Amino acid sequence: MTHLSDKELLKKMKELPAYELNVEQKTRIIKGIREQKTPRRRFGFSFEPAGVLVALIALLIIVPVLFLENMELPETNSSAGVERAESGEYFTLFDEAGNPIYLDSNYGIPEKVSLLLPGELVAEDYRGVSKIMVYLWGNPNDLVKEDMKIEGVHVDSGFTQEMASFTLSKGLYGSDAHSLTSFKPFEKHGYWNLKFRFGEETFQEFSVYVKEPYVKIGKATLMISKEDLVEGAFEDVNLDIEGEDLPEQVKLRLYSLEDGTAEVFTFSDRMDFIKASTAKKVSSFTGDIVLKKSGKYRITVLNQSVPVEVREP
Repeated sequence: MTHLSDKELLKKMKELPAYELNVEQKTRIIKGIREQKTPRRRFGFSFEPAGVLVALIALLIIVPVLFLENMELPETNSSAGVERAESGEYFTLFDEAGNPIYLDSNYGIPEKVSLLLPGELVAEDYRGVSKIMVYLWGNPNDLVKEDMKIEGVHVDSGFTQEMASFTLSKGLYGSDAHSLTSFKPFEKHGYWNLKFRFGEETFQEFSVYVKEPYVKIGKATLMISKEDLVEGAFEDVNLDIEGEDLPEQVKLRLYSLEDGTAEVFTFSDRMDFIKASTAKKVSSFTGDIVLKKSGKYRITVLNQSVPVEVREP
């Protein structure tokens, strides 16, 4: 590069990518060129080529930096949403005697893929997805004994998580292959696309809706989704509490942050079980609760409190 003539250097400069500099940037570069063209000491060669060379080097450094500063880089996380897949539907399976079964729980795409799902899917909840039956239709030779995984993609955010992985067995209830598996809890509420995949190939895909999480009060969980917390009466509601030496009855206190009134509801009929993922004891209580009007409240269970909002129907 140092053996090029002034003309050749200027030609090289014209080949650089065009970038519009503001007045301050132009002035700074011109000032730098002028200072280089006025040497402080005399040497035995001309400084004109050196001045052009310094200007070229300055442009090579400044232009890419300015370009990167002004360029909008794409997001590296999965913050962008995705297109919602086809919605599934409930359809009937038939047992060996031809009797219809699972009318209200077999959900998916008829003659393609389905899941036995609970009445509702709730974010962050492990209970409703601890056992999931998967049914597939197609060529049994291409399905049975094959490994499959189900990938969940949150429609609004693009967040992706692996829900389950399993090996398929022979068909059941009219399907060509099936498997019993468990899902990981959905980490977000909203619509999710469920992708049924063999390796990197998507076999089928459909969308499901996942409600907002249940109301959590310390180590207690009121089994009502936050989006269902509306004016009205709720009967036989479960209140799950993790811990040892719990009483036979538990009081739930509902305090209005707007008018200062309070109501107390009793939960009883305790049933104990072990949470598989943690091996910790959990007790489930049952009771009724009435939410007389919308507004902001505080729920207290076993000296633990949390604010909640009761919405209009």
